[in-house]
Amino acid sequence: MGRGRRFDGYWERNISPWDVAAGVALVREAGGYVTDPRRRDAPFVTGNIVAGNEAIHRELMRTLKESAKAA
Repeated sequence: MGRGRRFDGYWERNISPWDVAAGVALVREAGGYVTDPRRRDAPFVTGNIVAGNEAIHRELMRTLKESAKAA
């Protein structure tokens, strides 16, 4: 059997709502944060998602913001 992977944080762009629905429910049920990169509660609408616990979500958001400035 293969080894499972564990992710502390996750982000992706341009994904379909049905691809994230169960994941969003699981992360939120566990007390995590799920937003789009603009901190809106709209990953199903925008197709962009950032997820993790409070600290990791905050760090991912900071990293994405810095990356956008550099682009």
